[in-house]
Amino acid sequence: MQEGAPAKKKRTLIVVPICCAIAALIAVSFFYITSTPYYSLYMFKKAIVNRDAKGVLKYLDTDSILDNMAKDVFSRMDKKEPPRNKFEEHMQNAGKDLVSQLLPQLKKQMGEAITNLLLSYNDEALFGKLKRATIFGLSVTVEGNTALVRQRGKDTVSFTMAKAPEGHWRITSFNNDELKLLGK
Repeated sequence: MQEGAPAKKKRTLIVVPICCAIAALIAVSFFYITSTPYYSLYMFKKAIVNRDAKGVLKYLDTDSILDNMAKDVFSRMDKKEPPRNKFEEHMQNAGKDLVSQLLPQLKKQMGEAITNLLLSYNDEALFGKLKRATIFGLSVTVEGNTALVRQRGKDTVSFTMAKAPEGHWRITSFNNDELKLLGK
């Protein structure tokens, strides 16, 4: 009978470390997966499907999105032909000033607008497509704390993400040309 006790002790000494190693591997894997842009995109999609505005806003940096849209508008204005006279120059500057003054108000209202949109939008066909959509149809390139997201097979960046201090990723800007394609 005493010969069985050392064998049981040996098995315990082998099984316990293996179980601890497996538990540690699972924990590390979980923390790694939840810190990837893919996981944040999955949670973003899930929040939209569940009409969880607070969850959607967790993964959308609306301030950065609006700032980047304003920068894009300003750069497009600057790339177009230069003003032909002082009046056009003053009008362009007035437009830039107006956008700069409206931006803080837009930032304040964006969260409420997204909430209202999610609660009032009733296109079940679109939500059905979104439920079936997979995040693996996207290609994500991480460069430090920035991620460039493309549709697989396309060269154009659809949107960018940045890593939040809390560890998840947030969408910070959209490619306006890609957004135009969604409207078609």
